[in-house]
Amino acid sequence: MSDFSSSYLEIEPRELVKHLLRQAGQGERDSVNPADFLEFLGLEHLSFDFNLELPDDAKATIGGAKPRALISFDDRLVATDSGMREPRRRFSVLHEIGHFILPSHEHKLYVCDDKGLSFATRLTLEREASEFAADLLFQGDRFALEANSQPVSASVVKVLAEKYRASFEAAARRLVEKNFKPCMLVVFKEGPTTADVNIDKTPTWSVRYCIASAMFKTRYFEKVFGTVAPDVVVAVTQTGRDIADSCVSEVSIRSSVDSKATQFQAEFFSNTWNIFCLLTPHG
Repeated sequence: MSDFSSSYLEIEPRELVKHLLRQAGQGERDSVNPADFLEFLGLEHLSFDFNLELPDDAKATIGGAKPRALISFDDRLVATDSGMREPRRRFSVLHEIGHFILPSHEHKLYVCDDKGLSFATRLTLEREASEFAADLLFQGDRFALEANSQPVSASVVKVLAEKYRASFEAAARRLVEKNFKPCMLVVFKEGPTTADVNIDKTPTWSVRYCIASAMFKTRYFEKVFGTVAPDVVVAVTQTGRDIADSCVSEVSIRSSVDSKATQFQAEFFSNTWNIFCLLTPHG
């Protein structure tokens, strides 16, 4: 018999997503049920207050952020912080399932210090698990096909977020990332508070990050900088305002490469924690 060495087959994550969706019976559902994935994989789920129950040495993660979900391979257990909102908890469970399913991740999360995994490697594992979770949450290509059949708008973001039981931010990101049309999502965060005692002063919202569709990147740019106009901030952050009740305006953005100015339609809306802007070519 000739020498032969077996190894993992190179299975693409998208193939694993399709297999898991099919085997866990999610094909006919509008929104996936993480509990069905856990049952199919033989994993249990617990939810508790991480701040009270976790030991101190387990409370620091990459970048010093507090952990919101954990997986124990030996115990076949996924745990989530009980303080999370439902859309975030769903995504976090799917994220941990990604760590469990992806061959290059298995058995590494709790031995990374012993194995000496680099900071960059740990970041890569987290990114890959999040991408896998998003593919599960939005059911592979189904969301993309649905999103591309509709306009790029805040009202569509709301409809799709509610259908797939995802956060508005996750739905808006996916809508742009998977879109064939030129569009960009700009996410703004409120600036740090200052010593100003004027409580009537409109807070400053600056760019947190940008996501652009492939066509938008090719035609225009990948990032923008700036702040939200005060009158728009006041309008979209009103208590009780619906996310679909957006503010639409026309903006001129100058390219840093050739200084050419282009007109865009800018649609602003908010989920309370962030202000979002959907940029699409004017006309």
